[in-house]
Amino acid sequence: MRFTDEKSRDRLKVGSILLVLTALLAMAVLHFDKVLGAINTLGNTLSPVVGGLVIAYILNVFVHFFEDIAFKPFESSKSKVWKKLRRPVSVTLAYLVVILLVVFIVCFIIPSLVDSMSVLTVTIQRNLPIYANQAMGWANDIAQRYDLTFIQEFLNEFNWSSLLNVLGDATKFTTEILSEVFNMTANVASGVFAMIMGFIFSVYMLSGKEKLIRGVKDSLRAFLPKRAATVVARVARLANRVFFSFIRGQLTECVILGVLCYIGMSLLQLDYALLISSVVALGALIPILGAYIGAGVGAFILLLVHPIDALIFVVFLVILQQVEGNLIYPRVVGSSIGLPPIWTIFAVTFWGGVMGIVGIWIGTPLTAVFYRLFREQVYARLPKRPQAEPGTERAEEVK
Repeated sequence: MRFTDEKSRDRLKVGSILLVLTALLAMAVLHFDKVLGAINTLGNTLSPVVGGLVIAYILNVFVHFFEDIAFKPFESSKSKVWKKLRRPVSVTLAYLVVILLVVFIVCFIIPSLVDSMSVLTVTIQRNLPIYANQAMGWANDIAQRYDLTFIQEFLNEFNWSSLLNVLGDATKFTTEILSEVFNMTANVASGVFAMIMGFIFSVYMLSGKEKLIRGVKDSLRAFLPKRAATVVARVARLANRVFFSFIRGQLTECVILGVLCYIGMSLLQLDYALLISSVVALGALIPILGAYIGAGVGAFILLLVHPIDALIFVVFLVILQQVEGNLIYPRVVGSSIGLPPIWTIFAVTFWGGVMGIVGIWIGTPLTAVFYRLFREQVYARLPKRPQAEPGTERAEEVK
């Protein structure tokens, strides 16, 4: 049977795809355990490919920087050699930057953080009894001055030693968490093969990303109706633009805020500048809420050491976030992902509860994509307002 009509061919494609999907779904339901085991096996087997795809997508931010920004003055060059070398040079520099960053973190940042945590633990254990006695003395003075006998009775009956023991155990628990983190790091080293293979896949993906994209487009046109292929391609372009802007924006904000926080704390001579700046930088990876989380953790650390320094730190960080958010970030990063703050908070809360940090990074831009598509449909379905004739608006104002 020959179908000369394009609509008939599209209907045949859609019907065939639905038939195959229905058959696959029925088989999956009937053999759910086997399908689940096969999915786990396939996921473990393809983990290097998936890891390579994730690495390539993140490193594409650096490749884009070198190709379109750093090497922009060389675009006018008509040299065929440069056109052939631009992509390999950009990919090599991107990997070199990441490798140097990892070496710097492992050799300098992590040892400094471990030392700071050790000193902080000792300082907290030493200062907690002093702060508890001071707080108890202030509460007794207030109770005596204003004749609040029930407060005095509560303070006298309260078991302060048990509270100090709990807080002391909490600080010990912090050190145990650090040791567990290093143990997890050692366990992660067992997956070196998968990581190396992921890097190899990412190199090939970055080097030939245009060919990969062209192959995906050809596959869409081959197996989907023309209209469906166009819609899928448009949604994919939107998702790529949103995810790219999100990753670039969060990484840039993380670096800028962490560096400025460290410089400012060093100038103000606040303790644990590297530790707290690292916490603030990591918090900046979480949209909107991350800045408050980093500020709260940093202020709590300083509060246990020097309460006045905690107040200074909060004031400094508020000023820093205003300067960074209103002056530096818009100039360096540019436009955001286009998601209103209320929906950003919803995405962070919902996806963070479902999938943790990974869910925040995937779910926030994914929510932005759904939001834009939904808004397009809303505006498309609303009746268009008739344009006013020239002079009508002015006449209404005069009335």
